[in-house]
Amino acid sequence: MALSPLDFTSILKAEKNTLEIFIEILKKEEDALIEGKIEKIDSFASNKSHLIEKLIQIDNRRNEYLQNQGLKIEKAAIKNWLQEQYTDQSEVQALWDELIALAHVAQKINQSNGLIVWTRLQHNQRAFSALHCAAGNISLYGPNGQTYI
Repeated sequence: MALSPLDFTSILKAEKNTLEIFIEILKKEEDALIEGKIEKIDSFASNKSHLIEKLIQIDNRRNEYLQNQGLKIEKAAIKNWLQEQYTDQSEVQALWDELIALAHVAQKINQSNGLIVWTRLQHNQRAFSALHCAAGNISLYGPNGQTYI
């Protein structure tokens, strides 16, 4: 069943709303990581997985509509097409711009969270190695040059 321009607008709104919820979870995850409240991370991961699945479904519907319009799925092509097709509907263009901005925000927070996790992991590995050495155990090195216990 072909989507109408009104359906396309609804898809963009749904994607924007879902992405905003996703960003809120990323922010809560970031706070939990900074505060060391690791027990909260599992629920955030579960919620993120659910929202990612929903975003993929929405994204697939949006891309299907755009491909049916003869577009390549590229930001510049979509932006130009929106300006041509929705000249009297700045709401659609604004939704698209918001989606792009929100995607960048989500990407930055996710990268920050990954860096926090990596930093904590490195700290824990050093602490474990120190404890291991203090206990008189011999450390060996694995094939990648890191301590292998």
